[in-house]
Amino acid sequence: MASNSNREFSSNSVSMRISGNLNSKRKAISSDGRDQMPPPPSRENLNSSSPSSANTQTVASNFVSNEGTPNEGTPSPTSLACASKKVRSEVWVHFVKLKDDQGNETGRAKCVYCSKDYLANSEQGTSGLWKHLRDTCKKFPNKKEFVEAYKSRDKMQKILNFQKASESEKSKLSCWQFDQQACRDALVKMIIKDELPFRFVEGEGFREFIQVSLPMFQIPSRYTIARDCYYLFVQEKKKLHALLTSQCQRVSLTTDTWTSIQNVSYLCLTAHFIDSGWNLHNRILNFCVVKSHKGINIGNAIDFCMDEWGLNKVMCITVDNASSNDTAVQQLKKKLTKKNAFVLGGEAFHMRCFAHILQLVVKDGLESAQYSIRRIRDVVKYVRGSPQRLEMFKKCCESANIKSKASLQLDCPTRWNSTYLMLESAVVYQKAFDKLEDVDSKFFGEFGNDMPSEVDWTKARNLTRFLKRFYDVTCKISGSLYSTSNLYFPEIIRVLKDLQAFQSSNDLNLAEMGRMMREKFDKYWGSIQKMNVMLFIAVVLDPRYKMDYLAAKYKSFYSENDANDLVTRVTNSLRALMDEYKGNEQVGMGGVINPSNDVEDMVEDEELDDYFIEREKEQSLVSKGELDRYVGELPEKYTHDFDLLNWWKVNAVRYPILSKVAKDVLAIQSSTVASESAFSTGGRTLDRFRSSLTPTTAKVLICCQDWLRSSSKPIQLEETIEDLESLESEITQDPEIVKSVMPRTRVDC
Repeated sequence: MASNSNREFSSNSVSMRISGNLNSKRKAISSDGRDQMPPPPSRENLNSSSPSSANTQTVASNFVSNEGTPNEGTPSPTSLACASKKVRSEVWVHFVKLKDDQGNETGRAKCVYCSKDYLANSEQGTSGLWKHLRDTCKKFPNKKEFVEAYKSRDKMQKILNFQKASESEKSKLSCWQFDQQACRDALVKMIIKDELPFRFVEGEGFREFIQVSLPMFQIPSRYTIARDCYYLFVQEKKKLHALLTSQCQRVSLTTDTWTSIQNVSYLCLTAHFIDSGWNLHNRILNFCVVKSHKGINIGNAIDFCMDEWGLNKVMCITVDNASSNDTAVQQLKKKLTKKNAFVLGGEAFHMRCFAHILQLVVKDGLESAQYSIRRIRDVVKYVRGSPQRLEMFKKCCESANIKSKASLQLDCPTRWNSTYLMLESAVVYQKAFDKLEDVDSKFFGEFGNDMPSEVDWTKARNLTRFLKRFYDVTCKISGSLYSTSNLYFPEIIRVLKDLQAFQSSNDLNLAEMGRMMREKFDKYWGSIQKMNVMLFIAVVLDPRYKMDYLAAKYKSFYSENDANDLVTRVTNSLRALMDEYKGNEQVGMGGVINPSNDVEDMVEDEELDDYFIEREKEQSLVSKGELDRYVGELPEKYTHDFDLLNWWKVNAVRYPILSKVAKDVLAIQSSTVASESAFSTGGRTLDRFRSSLTPTTAKVLICCQDWLRSSSKPIQLEETIEDLESLESEITQDPEIVKSVMPRTRVDC
């Protein structure tokens, strides 16, 4: 069916092809493998290229449109071929079938350009006619382009198949044919996206797979793959630069530093922005080597990267609370002040990392429970120490009738979230640990009286409930591809509410932890002067909250005067922002700075109509009242799935200046997680097996992976024990696999 449909060219399709780009190179093949050539030129070219013979004039006079009316340059195949038989090949646009005196076909066809005739019956086919046009005919116009199109034609027949662009999309019918370059490009992207070594293409298994699945593909060497990665980096960098230039007003930055296994210090700089379609982006701009973690070196590296990308307008930069970062930010402010790159005079330029502050707050609270945490950590470490201990522990779980399949996790003492995960997994197995004491004599000998007591397990349960709230908050604000800045203040209020509840708890241990954590909280977020004003402005720009929510929540934890001061500060800052954006917009549109001065200048222009003067005054008043109108309207109904960016996209027409402010404010990140996640990639890319990679190659691979990947999910290189156990239980349902693979017991032997 596909072959027949490819050969059947209707008169409309032929006419459309002829009336298109007649001099372009074309690729067309018939389903039976015969070459399909481009259509002839227009009538003017035909008349100028061929003699004014009767035959040629006859052909030219038969050029008609699809509707049957005369139309220059558009031949109709029905007028050129036999009326009794429908022609399918495009060659009949260039040839005329000859007839005898009775009107019967003679089996020959004549070229409309040089009048030479050839055999052209159904047995001969059209290959000879195409060859004449390509090689013999000297009067065929645009022959050079015609021959080039023939040489570059596709000789392979396409294959119909169903393909999915992604897992979420439905299959689509498409035509596929082998393309060496396309396969090579896809291979390079796979190497980068999936963090595969260059030598992967030389692996025996990969070559066997290609030999079976796509034997015509010529596998490039690892050197070629590495070179292609560099070329792809250059192409993607140009695309990102064009995106930043065309669709970005200002960017917000996050940065962090890391030391690799090679003992080389790296800095990652990530840009966050919202494009013209109101989509939130985060893109790694640089993954470069710095001499050290000193503030001056970090500041110089960031400044150099901003110059490289041409970033002259910056909203905020988010860093953790290291003293070196404070030095770097101060150095950047001095340089960027000269470029007029700030808003609000740089007052809101420095944003402290929300997740890092939260870590410091929780860390202080855990100090009072360190003794119980250490005991539980020791027994978990013991069980995970060998396969024999783990197997014995599983038997204890079965004996204690514990249904949980969660694996025991060992924490990193410097990261409280890993401590939470360890306690969460351990408290489920308390009875199993108690039974292990009776079964394993070494277990008691290892710890003696230092094993976790009932008091320790009770503390662990309380800590788990206590830390879960902070863990959930951290996870929520750490999603760099979906977290907008309006999320942070409500989470801060939620943390403050929990701390107050812990302080008033009847449990003395929880009350003490709450007190210590509140002291650390107040150090960074205890007053409006200590918090970045952009966090408050972002709340106001959420139509579900606005100014009333901000004032009410702050008043519930602080005094009414403090709440009024906050409203005044936010209102003044937001008005100042709108004035800056309004001025920038007018400068960009026509070099105008102050609308009120413009009106005065217009009055002096005698030729200016009074109507336009009044309209400018009205527009000026409307823009001044834009903020008041937004704040005065009723808030939107609160829903968890509210799409904030889509709301602003729809209402940008109503609030033209305020929407520009919202686009930049909502893109601010109050966490450096986006930059820290690059170091997870860096750690895998620069592991001990690939430590020979140069810093430049590491930069190419990490940046390019970030630009290419469409998913925000991190790469999961290691499968969890739960997944593996589930997979094994499913596979081992096959008796043949059980017989051949599963180990036999001594009794079976």
